[in-house]
Amino acid sequence: MINVTLRQLDYLVAVAEHGTVTAAAQALHLSQSTVSSAIADLERILKINLFVRQPRGLSLTRDGEMVLAEARRLMREVSSLERRVAGLSGELAGELHIGCYSTIAPLLLPAVVTEFMDHYPAVDVNFSEGSQNALLERMEQGKSDVAVMYAYRFRNHLTDLGHTATKLTSVPPYVLLHPEHRLAGAETVALRDLADEPYILFDLEPGGQYFLSVFEAEGVTPDIRFRTPNSELVRCLVARGAGYSLLSQRPKTTVSYEGLPYVAKELTARHERLDVVAVTPGDRMPSKRVATFIEMAVRLLRPEVLR
Repeated sequence: MINVTLRQLDYLVAVAEHGTVTAAAQALHLSQSTVSSAIADLERILKINLFVRQPRGLSLTRDGEMVLAEARRLMREVSSLERRVAGLSGELAGELHIGCYSTIAPLLLPAVVTEFMDHYPAVDVNFSEGSQNALLERMEQGKSDVAVMYAYRFRNHLTDLGHTATKLTSVPPYVLLHPEHRLAGAETVALRDLADEPYILFDLEPGGQYFLSVFEAEGVTPDIRFRTPNSELVRCLVARGAGYSLLSQRPKTTVSYEGLPYVAKELTARHERLDVVAVTPGDRMPSKRVATFIEMAVRLLRPEVLR
C-alpha cells in the first residue's frame, strides 16, 4: 500500500522552495501546524530525515534532495494526467519545462514556445536559462524536464551521470570584428593576424574553455581585455571598437543592442564544431512532451534555419 500522499509532496516542495515552514504555510494559505505535521508524517513514512534546521531556516538533507526531485517530477506528471483526463481528446498535454544554455536560448526558445502554443495548446511550456552546470543541476533537482546545452568535452561525463544526450545540431566558431577593422573585408580571418589586438572573451562555461581551445589549436595566445558571460555585451563591445571576439551562435542580423553594426567572419582554419544536445535524465524514458520538443528543436536548429 502506498502511504505517501500528493498533498505531502506538495507541502515538501513548498517548504523546500520557501526555506521555512512558516513561509510555506503562508504561501499555501494553511496553518503552520498543518504543514509541519505533513512533513513529519512524510519523514516517518519514508523513514528518513528530509530537512535539518539551520539558523535561518531549513536545509534539505541529501536524502531530502533526492525525494524533492522525485516529488517535483511526480507533481508535473499528475498535472499532466489531470489535463489529459480533462480533455479526453488524446492531445499532448501537461507541463514542459525547458532548461536552455543562455546563448542558445534566443535562437531556439521563442520559436519552440510559440510553436508549442500553436500546435499543443494544452501543454504549459516554461523555460529557464543558465550555464551548463546550472542547467544540469536544475534537471537533476526535478525543476526541468530537458536541458539544451553544448556537449563540449562533456558527453562522456553525461554518460557517467546516467543521462542521455541527443544531438540537435553543431555550430562552428566565427570571428566578430568592428566594421572598420583592417580585416573586415577579408573572406576569412586567421587568429594569428589578431594576436596583438584586445580580445573579448565570452566566458559562460563551457564557452570560455572552448574558445580558448580554438586559440590553442592555432598556437595563438589571445590578449584578453574583457571577460563576460553575456554574448550581447560581447557584440556591443565589438561594435564599439573595444576589441574582437569569437562566438558560435549566429543571429540573423549583425547589429548590436545599441543599433551599431559589427562584421561576422569565418575562421581560416577549421576547428572542432560545438555539438548542441538535448539532455534528459537517464533513469526514465522521456515523456511524449519532451520527445516532441526534441523533434521540434532538431528542425528549428538546422544550420540553414540558423543562417
